[in-house]
Amino acid sequence: MMYFKRFAQLFLIFFLAILIFLAVFETNFTGNVGITFIFATIIAYIFLTLPLVFLTLAKSKKKESIVGTQNEHGDFSRYLQEVPGYVALSTQNSKGITSTTLMSFTQSKRHENILYMVTDRNARKVQEMKTHPQVSFTSWLNNLENGARLSSNQVHVELFEEINENKKLIEAEPHILALHENAAHMTIIQLTCDSILYENFKEGSKILDFRTSQ
Repeated sequence: MMYFKRFAQLFLIFFLAILIFLAVFETNFTGNVGITFIFATIIAYIFLTLPLVFLTLAKSKKKESIVGTQNEHGDFSRYLQEVPGYVALSTQNSKGITSTTLMSFTQSKRHENILYMVTDRNARKVQEMKTHPQVSFTSWLNNLENGARLSSNQVHVELFEEINENKKLIEAEPHILALHENAAHMTIIQLTCDSILYENFKEGSKILDFRTSQ
């Protein structure tokens, strides 16, 4: 449904751009068909691209406001609020070669130490996680003043790829759709963190061990 909405938006913008091109071209306001054609093309192109830029920026801004965490309970949730909603996720292939991907995430509403990500089913990292279900990640520094950062190499992966399973998971964790509107038809990555390292320029470092709290 959301894909149809985006298709309709793009089609409307494209259709209006064509109408603008025809309207400008038919006026032939320069008295030269070739020059008028070029001007009409430029004007239509500007009308076509500007709304797309605004839609992309609006979507990115909305996503930035909802990825990460809005939870207020627990140290991990509080630390997650200090850093951006993106991490560098490292996976390992069958030959032991590590690769890193930037991924947005959202925190589980039910379990403080669980994070969710959404990706394409054919992504290389998905195949790597099937072979090596233990991964690591590190967040960005929030700023140079505090230098808060989260990282962990004690993270276990569970992949959800069946549509029915994905829908059930989304019903329990609806904010997953903030990562991708078509999450039910993609691979949902569930990261269970056994421990987290929190680092801060001012406060030093602290380890959150979820195994001892279970």
